[in-house]
Amino acid sequence: MSTETPPMRALGPASEIPRSRPRGTGFGWVFAMVVVAVVLEVSVMPYINVADGIPDLIAPTIVVIALLRGSLVGAIAGFGAGMLVELTSPVGTLGVLALLYLAVGAWCGRYCESEESSSLVAPLLLSVVATLAVQLGYMVFQLLLGGSMPASEFVAQLLLPTVALTALLSPPILLIGRRLLGAPRVVEPFARMSA
Repeated sequence: MSTETPPMRALGPASEIPRSRPRGTGFGWVFAMVVVAVVLEVSVMPYINVADGIPDLIAPTIVVIALLRGSLVGAIAGFGAGMLVELTSPVGTLGVLALLYLAVGAWCGRYCESEESSSLVAPLLLSVVATLAVQLGYMVFQLLLGGSMPASEFVAQLLLPTVALTALLSPPILLIGRRLLGAPRVVEPFARMSA
């Protein structure tokens, strides 16, 4: 009776394919969420306005994608969503919203590397802060181009209603994104590996 161990087999093209396929990273759902958010933002949301504020569906969508998939996927989704919004709606600039949403996706994705909380408060707060950042960044860019709007009018008629409407619509977006994308997984080529 010999106690030899079986020889090690190298995995390669001729080896058997495992039957249980690991669950993917959900890039299809990320793409679908971005496209649906952009279509709703451009076609439906202009009809839901208080004062001059229109709810921002892109910011909470990018926040949930970045929280669940990391800063790289969040930044790419933010850039794509910003470009799609600028290409499908009548804005005078090209690339500004893409840059702002890219920054939001990268910034919120950094939160993905920390422990996940089970409450909805942190993602909701991130959505509101992201909306504030995008609105203020876009206003600063418009001022640099020579546009003028009094600060009190901007805050009272545009910023506060937009933030309030976005805060009201964020919880369903965050919950749907969590349901579609599943548990947080950092999907980045050079992410730090924890041992």
